[in-house]
Amino acid sequence: MNDINDKLKTAWIRQLNEDWKTANFYHFNDSMRPPNYELSYSGVALGRWKGGCHRRLSISIFLINTYAWEYVQEVLYHEMAHQYVEEVLGICEELPHGEAFKRICREKGIDPTATGDIQIWVEKRKNRFAVSSENHQILDKVHKLLALAQSPNEHEAQTAMAKAHELLLRHNLSLLDTQTKWSYIYKQVGEIGRRDPAKSTISSILCKYFFVEAIWTFGYDQHKNRRGRVLEIYGTPENVGMAEYVYYYLQNVSELLWTQYKEENTITGNRHRRTFIYGLLEGFYHKLEGRVPDTVSQKLVWKGDPRLKEFYRQRNPRRIRTFSRYSRTCQDAYNSGVFQGKKLVIRKGVCESGRGGSEVFKLTVSRVNQR
Repeated sequence: MNDINDKLKTAWIRQLNEDWKTANFYHFNDSMRPPNYELSYSGVALGRWKGGCHRRLSISIFLINTYAWEYVQEVLYHEMAHQYVEEVLGICEELPHGEAFKRICREKGIDPTATGDIQIWVEKRKNRFAVSSENHQILDKVHKLLALAQSPNEHEAQTAMAKAHELLLRHNLSLLDTQTKWSYIYKQVGEIGRRDPAKSTISSILCKYFFVEAIWTFGYDQHKNRRGRVLEIYGTPENVGMAEYVYYYLQNVSELLWTQYKEENTITGNRHRRTFIYGLLEGFYHKLEGRVPDTVSQKLVWKGDPRLKEFYRQRNPRRIRTFSRYSRTCQDAYNSGVFQGKKLVIRKGVCESGRGGSEVFKLTVSRVNQR
């Protein structure tokens, strides 16, 4: 970690302060004063709040350098909860994670376990994200159906995808029927960058048809010192995993189909790329929206998960929804995208390991046949 230059460390401190101010506004009603920040060289401890005259909030450089920034944010919010208990509530508990601290974490949707040994916490976090053995069986069946969607027969492929969605629908309806407290998680997917209408359409597809909530939030790439927008998905571990799969699938297949469209129409350059991809995703959205259910699935109606919505609101108080606008540079490219989107089928992909212990799903075929 000695090779990390002072300029980058300064940028990290600056971003920690920006995230602190944002969380102070959204979660703590601007009730706290900024602390003194410190980057610790501990390879064990995640972070620490030292109050009193010190007012020092420490975050591990090892954590920042090794894991995604969303991990860093979780630890930052955890230490902010300690700061709030001491400086706003005026409670100096004998135990660092006493009742007042636990209550604040519960009310604000903050992870109370984001402390202690880095490796132990990361392992706990992975276990929290893990899908249960029972739900793994559901996902295995879904992936088998998606494998059937590789069929060159368009009717067979469409039927397989419809059955996969119905299986997920039945599963989520069964969860709502139980009184068991289900575990909800959130995860950032995709690269940090600009939010555009195409990505916004993908997030709309995920929210409406794949049993998750999503929001475009501010992200940070600490290695490139780059800020931007990133999609954050909320739901049960299995639904977040499936939504992540669909997100990467639609992103990759969009690029593949644009390349095919360029070849078939001898187009050079990418001037109409965004128009074509937006049309493709909009066509796929309307295909799902206009799908006529069979006799069985007509009785299955998804009205949302109130417990998930509450978890989402805890994590995102005061948030408002915004919309992206776009201009069509070529009506033919848009119409071709819509046409192909209405025939698009979600197929089985390959899972790869990503940075910070995350998993990404990628489409591995070199060419997509849309007959």
